[in-house]
This record gives sequence, C-alpha cells and structure tokens, in this order.
Amino acid sequence: MKICHFSDSHLGAGENHPRRGPSGLTLRQEDIIRSFVEVVDRIIEIKPDVCVHSGDLFHTVRPLNAVMAIAGRELHRMAHVHGIPTVIITGNHDAPRRPYVGAALEVFRYIDNLFIAAAGRLEVFDINGARFFALPHCLTTGVLNAELTRCVPETGASYNVMVLHGVAAGMPQFSMADLGEQEVPLQAMDRFDYTALGHFHNYCRVAPRAYYSGSSERLSQAERESAKGFLEVDLEPFGVNFHEVSSRQMVDIPPIDAAGKRGDQVVALITQRLAEIDSSDKIVRVNVQGVSQETVKTMPAEVIAELKERSFALDIRLEKEKDAQADLQFGRSAIGRLDRSFLNYLETVDLEGFDRDRLRRNAVKYLTPDD
Repeated sequence: MKICHFSDSHLGAGENHPRRGPSGLTLRQEDIIRSFVEVVDRIIEIKPDVCVHSGDLFHTVRPLNAVMAIAGRELHRMAHVHGIPTVIITGNHDAPRRPYVGAALEVFRYIDNLFIAAAGRLEVFDINGARFFALPHCLTTGVLNAELTRCVPETGASYNVMVLHGVAAGMPQFSMADLGEQEVPLQAMDRFDYTALGHFHNYCRVAPRAYYSGSSERLSQAERESAKGFLEVDLEPFGVNFHEVSSRQMVDIPPIDAAGKRGDQVVALITQRLAEIDSSDKIVRVNVQGVSQETVKTMPAEVIAELKERSFALDIRLEKEKDAQADLQFGRSAIGRLDRSFLNYLETVDLEGFDRDRLRRNAVKYLTPDD
C-alpha cells in the first residue's frame, strides 16, 4: 500500500502581510495556498492508495470564507474527482476550544471519499483493506490519553495506520511552543505499520515507522533552512520518500552592530545588505543590536518605508543597548522628536484597514515642532 502524507498547511496564515494580491488575500496568504495546491497536484500525479493530512489544515478555527472555498475545492479535486481516499484530522490550530462550536472541516463531510476526524475523539476508517486510526486534537490531555487506549491495531486488517497531531513525548525539539499543544507518547506508535504525525513543521523521523511530514510552506524564520513538501510512504516493503515543493525563501541577515552609529548610518548598512541578497522576493529579518536613543532619533523613516516597499517582507528588529533601558527618561531629550518617533513607530505595526500615507502626512502636520 502506498500512502501520501502531508500536514500543517495553515491555510489563512499570513494575514498581516502589508500587500494584497488579485484574490483579495494578502500575498503571503496566497503563497501558503499556492504551496498547498502544489502538494495536491503532486499527490494526484502519484495517485497513492490513500492520502492523509495530519492536522492544521487551517491556521485558525474560523478561517475566511475564501480560504475555506479553496480548501474545499482542492480536497474535492483530490478525493472525489481523482478518487484518492483522503483522511484528515484537526490540529491544535483548527480544532475548536469549545465542543459545541464545531470545526470548519465539518463543512466538507459530504465530499465523497473524504474521511474527517474533527470532533475531538478517535474515528476509525477502513479503507482498501487497511484500518486508519484518526485521532484529532483533543480538548484535554486526559481525553487524548483515553482515546489513545482505543487505538488497538486490528489483526485482520492488511495494515494499521495512525494519524496524530502533537508533540512526540520526551522530545522537546518537536514543540512549536503553541497554545494547546499536547504530547503523544512514543509507545502509542510502536504497534502501527505507520504513524502520520502533524504539528512539527519540519520533515523528521521520530521512530522507525513514525514521521512528521512537516508543513507545506515555511511559516517562521526558524524554518528558513528547511525544505517543504510531503511524504510518499510505501508500507511493504517499508520506505519513505520526501517530495519537496516550492516555498518562499526566508533570510536572516547577520546582526548589525549599531553601537556608536547614527540611525542613518545603520539604515545605510541595512540597505547594503538587502541589495546583496535581492530582498524583492524574500522574507527577510534583520536584528540591529546596541541601539541607542540617538540611533532611533536619527533613523530616516522615509528610507525604512522605501526598503519595506521594495522587499517582499522585511522585519527590522531593534535591540536597545544594555544600559539604555535604565537611562530612559520622559521628555523631548529622552524620546527625541515626536514626529520622527511616531513615523518610526508606524513602520513597526500592522495598519491593515488604515491609510498609512495619511497617517504619515498627519504626523508631519501635527507633530513636527515649531522650533
């Protein structure tokens, strides 16, 4: 039996990206959807006996209607149109915290050939002679442990496969530091022909027959070195093949030391570093260390705004010099010109729904001192 395993699509993530595409979604949301669709395309080409998705199809419990429509279209295309039985569970991001709310996945229950476990308890599906134990994210660890006791392989099945979402117990490297994440004991996986794990965003082997497929797109700078894709799993003889898909490149620029430098000098260094890597199609993060009050006061806000406009996504993080916090005082001498400070502040916050240019103009108009 051949299985394709993917996970952690997080459709709808990227809502804070400053620019929107033709769909009305942000460019980053479109990125994440594009990778998901590529995975579906590739799975359809392989045409496995079964496909499994091990949780966090959506980034939130209540995804946008447009995002749900795209997810439904792709699941319908894979399961119904191309006849690939598909098992999918909720993860900690898309499982409701209150049982009466219901998961967004429930909307897709009427798609033929799609098997959904989204009610916070184990569901067992018999597909092509194999038995699939689909255990979604549970309300509590107690419920999870109780449901795990029900995961008993069927001796009459050709194969027994478990689908889980959580942290492999005793392995903190697989934690995403997410609210509500739960630990899954390793011994629960030992008896199964394959365990499809979700939650950790990088492809990884946990046990001889237990794997995280990783997410289908990079979702944080911690994943910048990791390839993204899905797994093709042969159960007999056992073998796992990782298929990489396209994903947005992420770059962490080496830290810039601002000690003894004016803000304009620091911004010139940032500009140089960005030119070296061509940030127009990359997600870039840069840490500026040793930042003094004088550094912040002399940073040209208009140049920073231009750098952000030229980059696909640019995150400039300012770290104060060690003693700066103790020296902070209230007043113009401490915080600098209010107009410049406010313009700098505007570059650090999400202003979705607001007119950024108008806020800049009003800052100059009302906050620039007369002297």
